[in-house]
Amino acid sequence: MMLLVDSSVFIASFDPVSDNYQNSLDLLNTLCRRSIQITMPAHGWFEIQCTFQRLQNENRFVGPIINGQMNYQIELIHIDAAFIKKYQMVDIPYTKAGDHIFVVIAKVNGYPLVTNDLGMIKVARQCGVQVFSPKEYADKLVSGA
Repeated sequence: MMLLVDSSVFIASFDPVSDNYQNSLDLLNTLCRRSIQITMPAHGWFEIQCTFQRLQNENRFVGPIINGQMNYQIELIHIDAAFIKKYQMVDIPYTKAGDHIFVVIAKVNGYPLVTNDLGMIKVARQCGVQVFSPKEYADKLVSGA
């Protein structure tokens, strides 16, 4: 089973000032240690890269690093003609375009979605997507549920 992780989780894990920092960092480190396969649409990786560069330039980067590396098993979902055909007419409540893509991927594929974005959580729940905060998903992993 694939786990869809929103870019907000990575972004929070980079910045100790974020309210979601510790829970996001803990979850990502757990996913890495357990070699859990995660996925995200490719545009999300650019959001992450942009924030990573900004925080490095500000000397504020503190990220999820295992053995000195950021080493995640991430399968990027490329937004191409096949993607558009597969996901274009999925009926979900209105949300921002970037969030829409994450929710639609989760809905169509039955992937659990992990995010810090409260708006995305609300929309995902409204359309039946299994959605978790980083802490909720980490707790689920620990309990084995």
